[in-house]
Amino acid sequence: MKIYVAARLHDKEKVLDLHAKLRELGHEISHDWTTHKNIKPYQANLKLANDYAAVDMQGVKAADIFVLLTNSEIGAGSAGELGAAIALNLIMGKPKIFVIGEHLANNLFYYHPIVTRLNYLAELLELLAEEDNSLKVM
Repeated sequence: MKIYVAARLHDKEKVLDLHAKLRELGHEISHDWTTHKNIKPYQANLKLANDYAAVDMQGVKAADIFVLLTNSEIGAGSAGELGAAIALNLIMGKPKIFVIGEHLANNLFYYHPIVTRLNYLAELLELLAEEDNSLKVM
């Protein structure tokens, strides 16, 4: 499956660690935004801001699973990506959406009915491993 992992830019080490674990399970990352530079203020970096926004949304659109790692602060980019994932799910039936972490009370849309909230990354990895095993049995 193709998976997109959203998070705050300063949490990119956590994202890279999760990417490695997901690849070990045989999944593909639909887009790796961790290579992006910090380009704030965006208005001073219009070309990169346009490019980053476009490829990030393409990664969300291509994903079978969308994962958002919570943080004590809500990232504007990851909140936008979550909104796009919810809209895509409502229209196209995918991606499956997981919001993970200790800050699950930070955003109204974490409570949308199609969002699965998990406390720990290990729960997601266990669910993905179970799903992979059930597909192999068929």
